Amino acid sequence: MGRWVAATIRAMARRQRGGYGQRGRSTTRAANMKASKGRFSGTIGNEVYVNSKYGQVVRSRPRRPSRPTPARQRARSNVSRVARAWRTCTARQFEAWAIAGMAWHLTAYALFCKINLALAAASLPLVMNPPKPEKFRRNPVEELDIRNRGGVITLRLRVPQAPAKYTFVLGSPPCSASRSVRSNYSTLGVLPAPERSWSDITDLYVRKFGVPPAGSRVFIRTRQLINGWQDDFKDTNTVVPRG
Repeated sequence: MGRWVAATIRAMARRQRGGYGQRGRSTTRAANMKASKGRFSGTIGNEVYVNSKYGQVVRSRPRRPSRPTPARQRARSNVSRVARAWRTCTARQFEAWAIAGMAWHLTAYALFCKINLALAAASLPLVMNPPKPEKFRRNPVEELDIRNRGGVITLRLRVPQAPAKYTFVLGSPPCSASRSVRSNYSTLGVLPAPERSWSDITDLYVRKFGVPPAGSRVFIRTRQLINGWQDDFKDTNTVVPRG
């Protein structure tokens, strides 16, 4: 990776010296900012230093576009669908969403998106009128249990009582066992129906992140959904045992 970055920087420098600036634009004083530091070619943080015909210039490192994964495409499709639905609301519906949003310190559109994006994620019909707030029961999903039998990894969640019909499972990539907190969660799917108080989430997790290696820690969180309203996240984690 280091050699690839160095080769990329050298190629960019040659292109800059050939008369090209930001993203293929010609090198002008408007396209680049002249640097006052000593002559240097390379990258520092998010800044790229290049020697051009105007002297040394510095510009921001271009960001790579995100890969259009199926999950991202589905999320973008849901956003577009909800936005189109919002534009079909009647004046009375706009007012109803505005009044409901005040209780949550949200704009009418923000509340409409909050409710309907949650429904879309569960493949449920959108609602054009704000639903009444739900009073959730305690999320009954409990600890995460991971087993390693001869290298075959299984992940289960203990569910002693039935949760809401639509309970989302979120997870993060396997990490070091020393980690105690994670923030980069992705939606894995809807919690499978429990059998004998256990819900098997192996397929959901492996489909997203692959089989977690022995000795790594796995973080899982769940969240109930009723009529577009969602309760707070409930977290659990454990280490994958060694076979």
